[in-house]
Order: sequence, then structure tokens, then C-alpha cells
Amino acid sequence: MKKKFIFSLLLSILLIGSILAGCSNEKSGTTKSDKVVVDFWYGWTGPEGEAMEELIKEFNNSQDKIEVKGLSQSDYQKQLTAITGGNPPDIASQFGNNVVPWGTKAAMQPLDSYIKKSGMDMNDFIPAALDTVTYDDKTFAIPIAMHVSMLFYNKDILSEAGFDGPPKTIAELKEVIEKTSVVKSDGRLDRLGLWPGVDPYTFAYTFGGDFWDPSKKEVTPDDPGVVKSIQLAKDIWSEYGSDNLDRFSSGLGKYMSAQNPFFIGKYAMTIDGEWLPTFIKQYAPNLNYGIAPIPYDENQPEFANAGNINTSVFYIPKGAKHPDEAWEFLNWFAKKENMVKFTAKLGNLPTLNSALTDSAYADVPGFKEFLEYAGGENMRSFPALPFMNEYTAEITKQYDLILRGKISIEDATKKIKETVQPLATSTK
Repeated sequence: MKKKFIFSLLLSILLIGSILAGCSNEKSGTTKSDKVVVDFWYGWTGPEGEAMEELIKEFNNSQDKIEVKGLSQSDYQKQLTAITGGNPPDIASQFGNNVVPWGTKAAMQPLDSYIKKSGMDMNDFIPAALDTVTYDDKTFAIPIAMHVSMLFYNKDILSEAGFDGPPKTIAELKEVIEKTSVVKSDGRLDRLGLWPGVDPYTFAYTFGGDFWDPSKKEVTPDDPGVVKSIQLAKDIWSEYGSDNLDRFSSGLGKYMSAQNPFFIGKYAMTIDGEWLPTFIKQYAPNLNYGIAPIPYDENQPEFANAGNINTSVFYIPKGAKHPDEAWEFLNWFAKKENMVKFTAKLGNLPTLNSALTDSAYADVPGFKEFLEYAGGENMRSFPALPFMNEYTAEITKQYDLILRGKISIEDATKKIKETVQPLATSTK
């Protein structure tokens, strides 16, 4: 009986010792289980996603309290579904043009209290980038990268067609498109000077167009500059016809591959973002190409070097389980040295003024051209409006109908206004 008691006593002491040792380890933070796990959904894939994972790993190794687990999730609608379903990630990436619509619908947590507490220097951010994430004195996200579109052109194709440089005006653009497009004897397209269905926003700004009148709180899809940009695309589209263009596009290769139509000479020119030179370096290193500003209307030279700015942002979803830890990661990522590491790998523009001249960008192809262009006074971004998603969706819908000859520009812009203006009127 005595031996049994002593054995039980020794066993209890051993168990208590083990529990105390475990508690000691948990308090000291030496076990992996004591870290707060932060779920991070980001939209980058492929090599860009790998670059993101490198930064996540660096953050995780920089401290012993938080472990960020990244998930490449490029279907942004799933973010909204997760938020409304009450099971969002702790932090996620988005495009700047979705911030205000989501933020004003309570899908994103305002970050102003975190910004103030952490001392983040908002004055260092490029104003145009900040414009995409703020509304009604609230900051709903932090811009991590800035995106601008420019004209890329195949030097060899343009030279063969008799041009010694890229088009500078709209009139020159039309001429280059005509002379570099190739139609086979059977009427099928073999090459396009420029795909005509480019978004209407970039060209709208080159015509001095506006999509919103803040003084009247009125959407303006019928603005003369916007109408001119749509008419430009419509004229090019009609030259070749929907059936021919659809047939041609169905045979084109994937964008992020060596079969990108611009890389293999199926497009003589293309309008694309600052990341494209990095893709060219990877997939088509021997491509003889140039980068130029978006052509402007020769009748409105004051709008030369106009363009459209967008951003990639990080935000904390409403209902995130670990918002404080998510902010720690976001704040770390937004610091100059970390933003530079990421954007330099992707060929993106940083959103901090202090980062623009960093030596890390010296070897990034196209960075110099895009940096100079992005600093122009005619750079614009689509107005940050609570109903912007509905607005752009209606523009896209009607734009396609216009190109395919199913509705006139006048009727389409009228339809856009009738659909969207009530949303503007009801917004406080």
C-alpha cells in the first residue's frame, strides 16, 4: 500500500513538472504553436506569387509572435463571399479601384487608428496612390504598388512598315495600326496593329475626358472626351469586324507565357502595365521592343502624357480574427525597404516617394520610362466612388455592345447614366 502511494506521488510530480515545463515554453514563445497565425489572401500567382512568399517568409523569420500563412487567391469575389459569410482572412490584397466600394459597404476596416498608433508616415505616399484608398476622411487600405499603362511597340514590325518610332498622336496611331495589321488572302487576320477593345479609361484621359462631375454629383459617361475614346475603339473594331476579331483572338496564346501575342508578333503594339518588361525579360528576352506614352489627340496637345493610375493594396477585412497582428504585417510590408524588395521583383512602381530613386530599381526593365511617365501632371485615376463597381460594370457591358454594333454610343451612354445616376443620388 505504501509502495503504491509513493509510486503515485512520484508519477504526479513528474506530470506536474511536465505541465510546468510546457507552460514555461509557451510563455517564452519558443514553440511554434504559441504564434498567432494570420491568414493572408493575395492575388499574385506564378513567379509573382513566389516573390510574395519570399517576403512572407522574411517577415515570419523577423519575429517570434506572428506567423503569416499566405494563400494565392486571385478570385477576388471569394474575398467578399468570405467576408459576408463571417469567415474572412485576417488580411488580403485588392486593387485600388475596389477599395471605396468595399470600404463604404463595411467590408473593409478603416485603418486610421492603426496608422496613428504606429506612426506610419502618410505624407510619404504618392497622392494619386492614396486617392484610391481614401474616402470621406477614412483610409480603408494601404497602397503597396502603383500601376500605369503605356504603349509597347515592336520596333522590327514598325520599321518594316516604314516607321522610325512609335506613334505620338491619335492620327499617327491609326496610321500605324492600318499599316502593321496583316489580313490573309482569305480575309482572316494574321496580325493586329493594336487590339481595338482596350479599356476606354486610358484613352478617355488623353481626350481630356471625365467620368464624374463632383460639383453636380453626376456621372458623366457622355462626357465628350469619354465619347471620343469609345469612338476610337469602335472605328478600329469596325474595320475588322467582330467575327474576324473573335476568330483571331481565339487562337492567341496565354498572356503570362512565351506565347503572349505581343511577344510572338501577333500584335505590333499593345497597351500594358509596368510589369510587362519583367515578363518580356523572362519569356521573350530577344524581343526588340520600345515603350512610349499613350498617344494623345493632336487637336488637344494639352492632354499629352495622360494616363490611368491604379494600385495594388492591402486591407484588413471586417470580421478578421486577428486585426492587430494583421496590421503588424501590413505595417512591416509598407516600410520602404520591404516595399522596394517586392515591387522591384515584380517590376511595379512603389507608392512611396522615398522609394522612387532606390538603387534596387536600376536593373528593373522599363522602370525609368514608367517612373517618368507616372509623374506627369495629366495622370488620372478613375474616381473613387461608393458605386464604382456598378459604374464600371455597366460601362464594360455597354462598351462591348457598342463595339459589336448592337447599340449606338449615344444610346449606350444614356443607358449607363440612367442605370448608375440613381446610385449617385442615393449616396450620402
